Amino acid sequence: MKTTIKKTVAAIALLAGILTLNVNARTFELTAWRGETLAAVVEDFAELAEAPEGISIKFGVMKPVKYAPSPLSLKRHEIYDRVVWEVNKEDCGPRVVEISVPQDAKPGVYKCGNMNIRVLDRVLPSAKDWKYFLDLWQHPWAISRIENVKPFSRSHFKKMRPIYELLSTAGQKTLTVTIVPQAWDHQCYDAYDTMIDRVKMSDGSWKFDYTLFDKYVEFGRSCGLGPTIACYTMCPWSYVCRYKNENGDIISVTCKPGTKEFEDYWGDFLVDFTRHLKEKGWFNDTYIAMDERTIEDVRAIGQFIQKHSPGMKVAMAGNHLPSQYGVTIDNFCMILSEKINADYIKEAVERRAKGMITTYYVCCAPIYPNTFMWSEAGEAFWLGAYPAMCGLDGFLRWAWNSWPKDPVKDASFGTWHAGDTFLCYPGGEPSWRFLELRNGIIAAEKIRILKEKNLFTKEIEEISKLYKEGEARNNKSNFVAIRRKTLKLVNKE
Repeated sequence: MKTTIKKTVAAIALLAGILTLNVNARTFELTAWRGETLAAVVEDFAELAEAPEGISIKFGVMKPVKYAPSPLSLKRHEIYDRVVWEVNKEDCGPRVVEISVPQDAKPGVYKCGNMNIRVLDRVLPSAKDWKYFLDLWQHPWAISRIENVKPFSRSHFKKMRPIYELLSTAGQKTLTVTIVPQAWDHQCYDAYDTMIDRVKMSDGSWKFDYTLFDKYVEFGRSCGLGPTIACYTMCPWSYVCRYKNENGDIISVTCKPGTKEFEDYWGDFLVDFTRHLKEKGWFNDTYIAMDERTIEDVRAIGQFIQKHSPGMKVAMAGNHLPSQYGVTIDNFCMILSEKINADYIKEAVERRAKGMITTYYVCCAPIYPNTFMWSEAGEAFWLGAYPAMCGLDGFLRWAWNSWPKDPVKDASFGTWHAGDTFLCYPGGEPSWRFLELRNGIIAAEKIRILKEKNLFTKEIEEISKLYKEGEARNNKSNFVAIRRKTLKLVNKE
């Protein structure tokens, strides 16, 4: 089975168009813009050498990872997914290269053994300057558990850095912050805690401690994440909020929007949080974020926020048109479904003109396209490229590193589809799924740049027609062929 997988992955690279094979000369070619970092699978016959002067190359292999073919299945399959850059001679598996071309590199062909790197005379901005809005949710407590270090200790931050810096290479725009314990109950293997401690005094007043919040935001930004600070949430699943009293006891209270408990828990907090954010210069970057809440809850919370913190932004992942919520949602994300239609795209255009963000997301649904362990070749690339084809601003996925017990040994977790809960491995090792997603995001950025320069207008229109949401969700899209055609276009001279 491993041999079959290996051949399949190599075939994907050839079919995708990022790798062009010359059978007679036994050479292959990769194409990149100046400033681009691309990942590709290397053919078995390749004899690679040292990186050519001026080009940075990392060589690695894919390692097999076990997974359940369906939720709760006792069977285990194996797929090559974990990419390891420090390679030993005895390591086997599909070979991978990551090529980074400086923005000041000279256009032309660079040779690395029998691999040719064709550098075009076009410049891709640094990842932090991409206009694509990427939001993959981070989970710091999962890292502390895997690495067996105290949460937010010096050792913890050291272990987090390579994982967050890897995410920054895809242009991640958001730092995931929690302002209430268990914002999503305890759905992950590791529970989220709050980054802002609060104590309710005996006289009914509140004290808030932003020490960890500040430290975490500063750390995330030092890793290249942001500038958006997404604060989850004023509407936790099951509405349960927690705080400490003066004795240190943890008190739970149900805070449903519109109740006295909600007003008490969040009113003073919003006022004080606003003061603190403005002092730090972070107010304009901060969003109160909500996840798949009802129209009634979102409307009530949005109105409550503007009453206590005028100008505070709101982010929302939901299943209705943003205009239907009755309040301003500055960053809105729609699940990939039939609801991403002409009406949604029209609102996205209108919202963009007002400086708002409009994106889409996948999670445990739809089944296709997705980034599960068993997802077909080209699906992750499709997800990354799709926003540029339909007129949205970017992509969201709920789990960057919500790891199961041991993701290196088994990617499965409960009733989730294997791979749903993470896109990277401990230590900052990327999954091939992530690298393919990043390749798609880069293609989307290239499409944006080409559009702005009025280049290949008709060709872009034709390519965009291949990215049909309905066909993709019903697994009727040829993801590999679409990927190949997209790369051929964005790397056209």
